[in-house]
Amino acid sequence: MKHKHATKDDLHSILDRKMTALFREMEDADFSADEVAVAIDDIVRRRWLNRAQSLQDAREAMPRNFVSDGNEG
Repeated sequence: MKHKHATKDDLHSILDRKMTALFREMEDADFSADEVAVAIDDIVRRRWLNRAQSLQDAREAMPRNFVSDGNEG
């Protein structure tokens, strides 16, 4: 089942609310906002941005008229 994607503004709003809650929770656990921000930045850079960039590069390398027969790789 396909889901309708949120708009960019919706996505930013959702992420902002969730990150605000995470910051509050971590501050309640005696981590400073700076510590939390640095940790989030590190995780996003190491784990997510590289993966997202690799997927984008792969999409761009595929011919526009490519049709999968399910036997790639």
